[in-house]
Amino acid sequence: MHSPHYLEVLGHLPVHQQRERMTLALLEACFPGGELSRHLQLIAPTIAARAQLETFHSRDYLDAIYDFGAAQDQQDQERAEEFGLVDDAYVFPGLVEYCCYVAGATLTAVDALLHLLKSRPVPLVAINLGGGRHHAMRSQASGFCYVNDVVLGVQRLMSKGVKRVLVVDSDVHHGDGTQEAFYYSEKVTTVSFHLREPGFFPGTGADTEIGAGRGKHNNVNVPLQRGVTDEQFHELFQRVVNKAADAVQPQVLVLVCGVDTLARDPLGGFNLSSDGICDCVESVMALHLPVLVLGAGGYIGADACKTFAAVVATVIGQRRSLPHEIPEHKFYEE
Repeated sequence: MHSPHYLEVLGHLPVHQQRERMTLALLEACFPGGELSRHLQLIAPTIAARAQLETFHSRDYLDAIYDFGAAQDQQDQERAEEFGLVDDAYVFPGLVEYCCYVAGATLTAVDALLHLLKSRPVPLVAINLGGGRHHAMRSQASGFCYVNDVVLGVQRLMSKGVKRVLVVDSDVHHGDGTQEAFYYSEKVTTVSFHLREPGFFPGTGADTEIGAGRGKHNNVNVPLQRGVTDEQFHELFQRVVNKAADAVQPQVLVLVCGVDTLARDPLGGFNLSSDGICDCVESVMALHLPVLVLGAGGYIGADACKTFAAVVATVIGQRRSLPHEIPEHKFYEE
């Protein structure tokens, strides 16, 4: 999903700033002369209407988002705290537009994926690197996440006739908002690989959290220790995801591909490299399923952008075509 204005809107989120813009610039530099367009179609996202956000989020919560977005100088601190619009999910200029574009981009990606499925064989991939906002709850912002486009995207898939969806979340932080949304669902299976230790955000994601009711055993958590390496992570990722796919037989797989698993990420704790992350992406592509890729976390600046570019190159089958050195660009010094 891409348009110049969408890139501008994504830059409103203070913690990510130029991340998606730098990633696209890097991809264009790695595949010059229009080469990128041979493998990737850039689609302008449609902004989501409030009614679309309400398919998951509560009206009271969205009222707060819209009210604070319109009058940031007159915030009610008690109301902001009630809906989590403080600390790592504080109100910033352009919040409403940001929320509607992030959600709209994922919904547009879902529609594009389903449209292509009518005429093309799998594997097919739709990508929204600005998405993956997996911490947002129905009535609560959290962890830089304000609208849960993962949930909204899965809901859209189901409304279009998809019977079974597998959500695989490889962000270093547990996808607590997504888990909560589908904890009782028999049609959506969630698998999350994440760091779990005392004091690490968000504090959920124990392997005993397996779903409930009709969704029992449809929620899979793989809590890991700090410092996990490429080899350890990929072996476990491939084994668990393959087993889940065999059991679930999903029609669509949603990959929440955070890159805060990289070594030295200031909010992470794993010891992965770009190659290790891309090895996991290749394992997903080897399942030959329609895949929706969402970006999620990644806070180490240029390294996050390089890894997201490598992820995109991997899903379009061009990982081996990436140059060994970063092409020169105006962003090079950043």
